[in-house]
Order: sequence, then structure tokens, then C-alpha cells
Amino acid sequence: MVHKMNNGIQIIKYMDYNKSDFRNPIAFIGCPGIADVGKFALDSLIGQLNAKNFMDIIFDDYPAGAIVDNSILSAPKAEILFWKDPSKLRDILLITADSQSLTPKGIYKISNFLTEILYQCGVKLIIAVGAYPVSNRKINNRLPKIYISSTNGELLDNFLIKNRCEKIQKGVIIGANGLIPTLAKARFDIEGLVFLAETDNMAIVNDDITDLRASITLLEMLKKSFTLPIKKKYSLENIDNITKNLQIKRDQLEKDLDAFKLVETDDKRKSLYI
Repeated sequence: MVHKMNNGIQIIKYMDYNKSDFRNPIAFIGCPGIADVGKFALDSLIGQLNAKNFMDIIFDDYPAGAIVDNSILSAPKAEILFWKDPSKLRDILLITADSQSLTPKGIYKISNFLTEILYQCGVKLIIAVGAYPVSNRKINNRLPKIYISSTNGELLDNFLIKNRCEKIQKGVIIGANGLIPTLAKARFDIEGLVFLAETDNMAIVNDDITDLRASITLLEMLKKSFTLPIKKKYSLENIDNITKNLQIKRDQLEKDLDAFKLVETDDKRKSLYI
């Protein structure tokens, strides 16, 4: 049953809530992008926190096809989940999606919509995660660097002091991961941070590249920076053990969606998003 419709955006499942239901909430965002670095980090965080479903959203600018999982059909969607802090200090909202919107206009629409939901829930800080492609990154045993940008210079400096991050001096963060924090600041004065983990530049032109080192590095950084109750300790040694299951899930999802992605760049490569 559809509960709400807004410019092609439909809320198909939601939990009734009031702003007072969330205590000092912050939000984490990780939507699909280059090597799905941000999405894998968010999916892992959702699993570690055992986050509960808050809202499912379908949009007519998502790929026009049905996802089949264990013989069950579903539409591509965005999801908002939540975690209630048992110590009652700070609740967390988490946003991810099965796909980016297919057009720039669609990305603006869904980003604006999600921004409004976060504002209505009383969110004061948004943290988005994604990938930062660099040329010829030598993986070896070195952890990927994390690059940071923010809507607030003081907030940026505080996180640079606490974490071994580097500033993003110039560039464009394409897609909902970059646009949601930016719109939230412009419209509602909600501060935002974007953390991008270093990944190989080849991921831009190769959909098959999956960089779990980058995702896990982001997850460990979030755990440390926001004192998240994540029990599992990830390391370079055990990344290979979790890569297999995540890769199977990613491959199946991409197989279901790729047939319906119609947007191409001028050189016929599919558009990609950080």
C-alpha cells in the first residue's frame, strides 16, 4: 500500500514517528557509487547495529525493472533505517539505496526529499561516505587514505585533528552522497561531512572492481569518530573472508539492474557516481 506520493516519489512502507522519538539524531548516508565503497560501508554498519526499518521509498527515476531475491519481486528503492542508542545519548538514521537515480533531475528530487525527512526527524549532522578514485593506487598492505570535505570549516578542522584524513581541495562529488549534505546545509542549516576512501581510478571505467579495503577503512573510521558500538574488528587479514558474500550480493543486484540502465555518457560508458 502506498502511503504518500510526491513528484514520482512514493513512500511504500514507514514507521509512524514524531520528531521527539529521536534523541539528538545524526544521519549516515552511503548510496551506490564507484566500487560501491560507500554502500558497502553503510550496509556493514546497518548489519553491525542491527538497525530497524524506518522507511522504504520508490521513485520513478530509479531503473525501470524489478529485483528478484529468492523468487520475491521488489522495486528498486531507497531505505531509511534507524538505531536507538540504549544509552539514550544519540540515535542514528541510516540511508542507502539500490541505485542512484538515472538523471540529474532525479538525483536532485530524491536528495531534496530525503533531506526533508532528515530535517523533520531533527537531524543536526549528516555524514556521507563514498569513494575517492586516484591513479595507480598501490594497495599492498597500506590502508587507503580518507579524504574529507564539510559544510563547515570549523567542523572540518576538528575532524582533521581527530583523524588521519586529508582535505578535498577541489572537485565535484556527484550523486546523492554529496548532494544530500549540501542541500541540507543550504535549506535547513544542517551541518554535513563527506568522507571518501581512496580507491583505484580504474573503478571509474570498470564496474567489476570492488574495493572492500576502502569500505572497511571507512567503517573503522566511523566507529572511532562516533564511538559506534561495533563489536567486530575488521582488518586487512579478514577482509577476504567477508568479500565473497558481499560480492555475491553485489553481482546479483547488478545483474538484476544492469539490463534496465539506459543512461549512457557520450563515449557510451554507463554513468557512475561517487
